[in-house]
Amino acid sequence: MLLYRASREAIPLFALYALLFAEHGLTTSQIGVLLAAWSVSAFLLEVPSGAWADLVDRRLLLIVSGAVYAVAFATWLLWPSFWGFLVGFVLWSLSDSLRSGTYEAYLFDELTAAGRPDRYGPVKARAESVTVLVMAAAIGLAGPLHALGGYALVGLVSVGAAVLHTLLAVALPKVTRAVTDIEDAPDPEPASIRAWASTVRAGVREAAGSSAVRRVLMGVATVVALVGLDEFFPLIFAEGGTSVGLIAWVLAGVSLLEAVATWSASAVARLTGVPHAAIVAAGGLLLAAGAWLTGPWSYLAVALGYALATASYISGDIRLQHAIAGTTRATITSFAGLIAEAGFLVTLGLVSVGTLQIDLGPVAAAVALALTVPSAIAAFRSPPAVKEPR
Repeated sequence: MLLYRASREAIPLFALYALLFAEHGLTTSQIGVLLAAWSVSAFLLEVPSGAWADLVDRRLLLIVSGAVYAVAFATWLLWPSFWGFLVGFVLWSLSDSLRSGTYEAYLFDELTAAGRPDRYGPVKARAESVTVLVMAAAIGLAGPLHALGGYALVGLVSVGAAVLHTLLAVALPKVTRAVTDIEDAPDPEPASIRAWASTVRAGVREAAGSSAVRRVLMGVATVVALVGLDEFFPLIFAEGGTSVGLIAWVLAGVSLLEAVATWSASAVARLTGVPHAAIVAAGGLLLAAGAWLTGPWSYLAVALGYALATASYISGDIRLQHAIAGTTRATITSFAGLIAEAGFLVTLGLVSVGTLQIDLGPVAAAVALALTVPSAIAAFRSPPAVKEPR
């Protein structure tokens, strides 16, 4: 399972795709439109696919997700234009939506089958840390690959990594789904449109009826708006005069600090009130400083700020899994993904509109400052993960 999760992020193109778009003549605002389309398509697909994951074979959905993932990056190579990039992003969204909620529920089921559901938080946090380390290595590789064969070689290696990710999904074992301890839980229904609609309704009822779930979802929505600034890091650094090769290495360093942050997410998930709010507030302020500054101080501030925001974001899933009590775990987890996309859209909208008249750095700094206050308030109110997930 760890190899499967880590391989998802072993994509060198992550470091350079914004620069790839700019290389083919796209402006910052056009790139913002692409990212918004990516987010909107993910928003529309998130819950429907999550509900299916509560009805059909989750392993099969992970396999299909991997195949679509590979096709998405191949589309960018074969059709390097605004519309080709748009199609690739929509395919990427479809892949993410098939995996989102499905992977978390599959992992929970696997741990439950082993008699260790209490290990979900530490296992998830450590898996994410290893994943980020793999991503850091892939991002660091982007610079040498670009120097050797340009964006084409970076893209080919990325497609190959996505194919490997799909093969690892094929190799995943089948696991028995966790049995809920809720007495009035409905009996499982065979997969159908009616069953899908029933599952969505059940997920909505629990998400709306649980104060803990609602507060976790609000925390996810606000902090992901800060995390979403990462899509502009390469462009911010390039605007400040950093070369393509150095950008790849800087982003690899950002990912290494992110790995430390995700490793600590299990501990962060137990925080609430002022300590949790302070982490998020510090992250937002550092991101703003990093966007405003240039050179090494910019790199350091961005890396530290992103690490703190990421620690809170990853802890949100751990909090959520502890708060869910019903049978629609994948559906509710997909609601979190949907809420996250809404937060990401706010960031994209603010940056895209702002850069029509102003340089990216000052705009990103202002956006980070504006988002810090609601993010810190939501973090203050987020419940800690103190009980075993059920």
